Amino acid sequence: MQIERKEIQTLSGGRTSSVIEIDGEQIRLITSSRRKKTVSAGHRDGMIQLSVPANLPDEYIVTSARSLVAKIKQRQQLTQRSQTDEALHQRALHLARVWLGGQVEPNSVVWSEHQTTRWGSCTPTTKSLRISTMLKGMPQWVIDGVLIHELAHLKYSGHGHDFQQFAAQYPKMSEADAFLDGVAYAQHRQSTPAASSQ
Repeated sequence: MQIERKEIQTLSGGRTSSVIEIDGEQIRLITSSRRKKTVSAGHRDGMIQLSVPANLPDEYIVTSARSLVAKIKQRQQLTQRSQTDEALHQRALHLARVWLGGQVEPNSVVWSEHQTTRWGSCTPTTKSLRISTMLKGMPQWVIDGVLIHELAHLKYSGHGHDFQQFAAQYPKMSEADAFLDGVAYAQHRQSTPAASSQ
């Protein structure tokens, strides 16, 4: 079995990059003269990338690719399931119990594609939270920080001292704020707190 390699490029460190197709899946293949035995795979720039020793026969590349691609896709499916509105709502309920003493409870928590200038928003009258889909793919503790911020607005409308103290019960709140400030800066957006609510 011989693999057809396309878009071949020579990289630094004795590596070569090419694009191959296995079972209809486009895969970026990185072969390395320094790599002796191990084969690894990951998701990079929207494509599965397979790193193999330069002397690995094509039949082993295909076998390895099929196995590792299946594992990557399984992980992606689990991640997608954890990013449903229901999973987000359950996460908010859990955080409210653990960090806010169960003093607040949202009626609904949903991902929103319309939150493009804020990380989240809260409507206290309906106890509904909307979390920006821009957060998907960020670390869970950062998403949790935004959820806690919005949950705190179910008790306090503004960003005063009482609000800050209530939200700060989440131990990574300042780190989450700093992380999102960095993201906002990198995106050339105006730096804001972890979330702002109306």
